[in-house]
Amino acid sequence: MDAAAPDLVRAVIGFRQWRLRDDGLWSLHAADLWGRGLLTARCLGEEAHSGPAPQNECTCGFYAWYSPTPRTASAATPDLVAGAVALWGQVELHAHGMRAQHAMIVALALPFSWGAKRRRLLAVARDLEVPAVACRRLKAAALEHGDVIPKRMRPPDTTPNKRAAPGEPDPARLYAVADGLVKRK
Repeated sequence: MDAAAPDLVRAVIGFRQWRLRDDGLWSLHAADLWGRGLLTARCLGEEAHSGPAPQNECTCGFYAWYSPTPRTASAATPDLVAGAVALWGQVELHAHGMRAQHAMIVALALPFSWGAKRRRLLAVARDLEVPAVACRRLKAAALEHGDVIPKRMRPPDTTPNKRAAPGEPDPARLYAVADGLVKRK
């Protein structure tokens, strides 16, 4: 019996960050202004393909993580905000997140501070017609619009130590450190 990929009936929930500017939410690494309602990805690369985004071996599509960002990830910044999106259509899963063909913002996380950033975010949330909720309630608000990808369906992380030092370690240094530890008894 073939093990076919499950057909997800509801939208998939993902989490991401944006740059908050006076005119709205902008992608972190692209010049894309996010709007209200349904958004459909298309390839904007130098050699743009004709099929739907995302395509394997291309960077197109709407990006999102499986889990919300840490509550403090955007706290000390004047413009980073976190939120949740509903994703559907063609979805490509990766070790820590996914890319999708269609997306819609479903909730935004309020910043800790009560200053200008919060006022700007509330205005953008009103324009986008999405709720702005406390960080601790972001996932619950998002789950009203879809489901998270179960861990058993996520691809494994095949590169767990991304900060490995280049090359082989220097044996002289290893022995010196080990000798120093022995002497501390």
